[in-house]
Amino acid sequence: MTRTFKRHGDAVRATFREVEVELLRTARDQLLATLQAGDADDAVVRRLFPAPVLGDEQVAEEVRDLLADELQARRIAELEELLAILDRGEYWRGRVRVDLVDDEPLLVLGVLNDLRLAIGARIDVEAIDRDAVSEDDPAAYPLAVMDHLGWWQEQLLAIIDPASVRHAVEGWFDPFDDPDDDLPGDLPDDLPDDLPGDDPDDPTGGRA
Repeated sequence: MTRTFKRHGDAVRATFREVEVELLRTARDQLLATLQAGDADDAVVRRLFPAPVLGDEQVAEEVRDLLADELQARRIAELEELLAILDRGEYWRGRVRVDLVDDEPLLVLGVLNDLRLAIGARIDVEAIDRDAVSEDDPAAYPLAVMDHLGWWQEQLLAIIDPASVRHAVEGWFDPFDDPDDDLPGDLPDDLPDDLPGDDPDDPTGGRA
């Protein structure tokens, strides 16, 4: 199984399939739009900026509101930096390759986590029975994307902090991998403009 992230000297080299770059750009753009909208009641915003547990719900909400602007600005800056990283990628043997230097591996790790949490919040992943999700279920695609982002996180953690990884990356199942190195229907060559369940006005998360 080909890994996306590998140690390359002092850098971490990322080698993406074009559809994966498009996936990252789409998820990044959607999260950026959500953050810039600034809706405190949005499920994604509440997941990324939870109120601290202080024993007093009102005080916790006040603390959350005080920190929200600073944390939101930092996350927006990190999303902008991810775009700059992707933009400097170079084509190599049909892939897009870019070296992550200095603190960029940690930044990318954090952004991947935010993207995964955002998708999970939008589809209310905790209420989904994965065993009951069929291939044509609207939740199947965002769940596969979440798994893929998690697989990338595990790879980066194995490089940045091997001791924190509980099992070898080689043991992970890549949900988008097959013997011909093509992607199955869960991640088509032409990605949708929006991830399923990404409509904040749809209370069903796309599962109606």
